[in-house]
Amino acid sequence: MWRTIGMFDQFLGTWHDVAVASTNPHKHKTGDAAIGKLVLQIGTTEGKLKMTRRMQRHGTCYEIHVDYELTTTPGRFVYHLSKWEADVDAYVVHTNYDEYAILIMSKQKISGDNSTSVKLYSRTLAVRDTVLDDFKTLVSEQGMSEDTVVIKQDKGDCVPGELVAEPSTPPEPQRMKRNLVPSLETADLESSGDDEPLFNGSESCKAAPDTGPCFGLLQRYYYNSSAMSCELFKYGGCLGNQNNFENERECLQRCRTEAVCRLPMVPQPCTGQPPIWAFDSSVGLCVPYKAGFCQGNANKFYSKSECREYCGAVNDEGELLRAN
Repeated sequence: MWRTIGMFDQFLGTWHDVAVASTNPHKHKTGDAAIGKLVLQIGTTEGKLKMTRRMQRHGTCYEIHVDYELTTTPGRFVYHLSKWEADVDAYVVHTNYDEYAILIMSKQKISGDNSTSVKLYSRTLAVRDTVLDDFKTLVSEQGMSEDTVVIKQDKGDCVPGELVAEPSTPPEPQRMKRNLVPSLETADLESSGDDEPLFNGSESCKAAPDTGPCFGLLQRYYYNSSAMSCELFKYGGCLGNQNNFENERECLQRCRTEAVCRLPMVPQPCTGQPPIWAFDSSVGLCVPYKAGFCQGNANKFYSKSECREYCGAVNDEGELLRAN
């Protein structure tokens, strides 16, 4: 995908939004939506793309402009919708550059409402049935039903600010399906929003690592519930599951249980790590590791109080005390 700025010329130019699916229930009611036209150009600022989108809405033609900011993750860009106080992550999941592109867009509002959209774009106003089938398959993989898919209608191009004459009779369903066009639109993003699922440690921490459908090579941690340790894996940059943490500390604090207190102390030489503590079950004490050593399993804590909270301590009479 987009590994260097020199490859962006393959993705620039005109696209049409043929179909969209969203977790936002309000978007499911836009079955008569018109195909929009989107033009991508190199921005005036380094590392940005300029997006111009023309669309018909409520009988009027609108034109909007948005700056897409490129990221270090191949195929990913981000942008902000100030009107809706929302940030959008966009991922190019599939494309052959000269025919179609399928994107996943994740939107986060300042209110906490989040949503996911899958969008199909085409260089022309039509798309092959096999491409549409691939789009619907990806929609299903994101947990959305086929009822959420909106196939847009070809109502022709429009001039910004002018009223658009609506057809007196609706197009035939079969012709409408063939004439539908894929486009990269931003106006659809403002109204999509379902809540981000709450973290469920009992399930999430047992899940296998999931790289997701994107093509980045981000270093992340997942909790290996069998080994009771946090281990590295390569994350693509989008979607996946919740067993995905930016650092080992977050992974341990989210996923470990009291069972780690029975794990052996396994000191290993290391550098650049913060001081750690481990629970010595043979004496019932939380003990610090010497500088330059790390613990090889989840019996690893970042303070004495954290260790005692999980594993307890021995009082003056030698009785083991539990935090609970």
